[in-house]
Amino acid sequence: MRQKIVKTLLVFALAAALVATGCIGGGTPTQTQTETGTSPTETATAPKHKVLVIGYTRDPDTLDPQKSTWVDITTSLVFATLINIGTDGKIIPGLAESWEISEDGKVITFHLRKGIKDALGNPITAEDVKFVFDRLMNPETRSPMAPLVLGPLKEVKVIDDYTVQLIYEEPYGPALPFLATMPPVGIFSKEFYEKVGPVQFGQTPAGTGPYYVVKWVRGAYIEYKRNPYWKREYRPDPALKNPGPPYIETIRFRIIKEPFTLVSEFKKGNIHVLLDVPPEFYKELANDPNVEMIPALEYVLHYIGFNCQKYPFNDTRVRQAINMAINREEIIKYALEGLAVPVHGPLVPSMNGYSEKMEEYAKQKYPYDPEKAKQLLAEAGWVDRDGDGILEDKNGNKFIVEMWISTGELEAPKVAQIIQAQLAKIGIKVKIRTVEESSFTDLVSKGLHQMYLLRYGLQDAQILLYMFHSKKGVKRMFFYRKDLDEALDKMGTTVDPQERQRYIEEAEKILIDGAPMVPLYARKVFLAYRKDVVEGIVINPYTLDVYLDDAKLK
Repeated sequence: MRQKIVKTLLVFALAAALVATGCIGGGTPTQTQTETGTSPTETATAPKHKVLVIGYTRDPDTLDPQKSTWVDITTSLVFATLINIGTDGKIIPGLAESWEISEDGKVITFHLRKGIKDALGNPITAEDVKFVFDRLMNPETRSPMAPLVLGPLKEVKVIDDYTVQLIYEEPYGPALPFLATMPPVGIFSKEFYEKVGPVQFGQTPAGTGPYYVVKWVRGAYIEYKRNPYWKREYRPDPALKNPGPPYIETIRFRIIKEPFTLVSEFKKGNIHVLLDVPPEFYKELANDPNVEMIPALEYVLHYIGFNCQKYPFNDTRVRQAINMAINREEIIKYALEGLAVPVHGPLVPSMNGYSEKMEEYAKQKYPYDPEKAKQLLAEAGWVDRDGDGILEDKNGNKFIVEMWISTGELEAPKVAQIIQAQLAKIGIKVKIRTVEESSFTDLVSKGLHQMYLLRYGLQDAQILLYMFHSKKGVKRMFFYRKDLDEALDKMGTTVDPQERQRYIEEAEKILIDGAPMVPLYARKVFLAYRKDVVEGIVINPYTLDVYLDDAKLK
């Protein structure tokens, strides 16, 4: 579960440093630093294990959630939000105890709890909330997720120490869900940030979440300590019982990119939690009596993306032909052990706004049909002129393209090889290039690629604006259309669910017809943990957040 247990979206490169916590903010929090001065009770007897070790396949670019292109559990542990989505799917309080929306939908007023402190003891007031949002809105922050998370947010206004208003240019349909789930709007202390500066903040951040980072050794591990000031009321979920702070004092994310090594360490007991079980090891771990598996369908779409401004993918017919040449079932069977569902449209079933009608439309428009794919390529001028099995254009240029895959995508090599074989059947030769995760999205955003294999995800259809809007989105496929921008804009400003759904489907149809990508699948994902080491891990089925508040070591 990629963050959530992947928040999916979408990764990468600062040097590691250890925060000199004794000189920062409220001083060094220790196990006995709580609001009452007492130590949290962990178990009736001292646990054998002292550190919860979580296997992690990524080496982030930064732990600053406002700057990263990928936010997941490594940041959500650190930053609490004003509101939350509970395990029952309802929006519940967070750092804000209550809120109201104006009649015109343009102003959301939050009333903060009194006495909130960050992990280092710095008090949190409305001024800190304003600072967080102002920084996210500031173009100099260059937050890749700001347009998606903030939408048409115009101003943040402090009413008093515990009241703050978010003022929008126009109503924003997904405002509350995003404010409840996205780490870029997680709250931290202005004083702490200004003291350590942006670089150290991105390396060893401390916020209002249940844990904070004390050390990050790039390529090796990220270590967290519990926030002694964390309270259950900051996330009053019905599934959580611990009043706070967390029972487990130290969490360490071990960075291991190779799946065999990752699982081997888990089986030996050197790693206690796998956030995302590699498909090839599912059966083995599911039969292990010491392992508990928690399933979910990720709200992440795995896809092939094209650079629609670069030859030969600037021709819609070429992109459509490749859509008909991909056998999703074969990919799922041989690369994913059957642990995925095929997807033909731009949204997956677990996303808010998903439409069965548009999924069926995409499926009918692009059936798996290699012969039709060849015909469409021939119409576009691509034929095998010399009989070597590779298509050529009218100028004799062979259809040889490069497909990029990221080192952070564990199943990507297998998936890419199957795609390579499938496209070879219609005369397209694909060369697979592996790119370091730390530079992947930067290179793609510069348009240096021809095609690539990646994924995107979010709980809401607003992800389409993030991925495809010409001015408000990231640069990935360079597929820009005025009518698409208009549909995405209306989707984002419409509060009525039925009316908003019409704009979602309008945008979907434009994307399906234009084929800037080949949707592939959504994975059935599994978190695994060792029952002989830890208990009490909770997964939110609506957000896929991993909650460690109630977790205890044995």
